[in-house]
Amino acid sequence: MNTPALHAWWSQRPPREKTLLRSGGILLGLALLWAVALAPALRTLRGYEPQRATQQAQLQTMLRLQAQAQAAQALPRLTPAAATQALQASVAQAFGTRAELALAGGTATVTLRGVDATALAQWLASARTNARSAPVQARLTHAANGWSGTLQMALPQP
Repeated sequence: MNTPALHAWWSQRPPREKTLLRSGGILLGLALLWAVALAPALRTLRGYEPQRATQQAQLQTMLRLQAQAQAAQALPRLTPAAATQALQASVAQAFGTRAELALAGGTATVTLRGVDATALAQWLASARTNARSAPVQARLTHAANGWSGTLQMALPQP
C-alpha cells in the first residue's frame, strides 16, 4: 500500500478500531522490544555470576599451576647420576621392599607390588621434585592389597 491509500484506509476506520489497532501495534512493538533487546540482556545478566565464579576458579587453578611451573624451573638442574641416586633413595624410602628399581639408559623402571595409592601419589610428587623424573609409561593394576605393576620414569638428560 502507498501512503495516500493508507491514510484513506485509516481515516475510514471507526475510533474504536483505531484504538484497538494502536493498542495492538504498541503491544507488538513491546513484544518485539522484549524479544530482541531485553530478554537476551537479562539472560546474560543472570548467567554472569555463575560464569564469573567458574572463570575465577579456573584462573586460580592456572595461577597455582604457573607458580608450580616457575618453582620447578627455578630448581637447579640435576646430573643424571644425582637424579638416579635421588630416585633410588625415594623408592627405598617410600616403598621399602614393595618396589624394585631398574635403570636402563635414560629411563628407570619401578616395579611395584601392593603399594598404597596415597604412598604412590606422594612418591610421584617427590620423584618429580627431587629427582626431576616424570612417568613416561604406567602399567598398573589395582587389587585388594594396593597397586601393582610397572612405572617407567624418564630421567633428566645432561
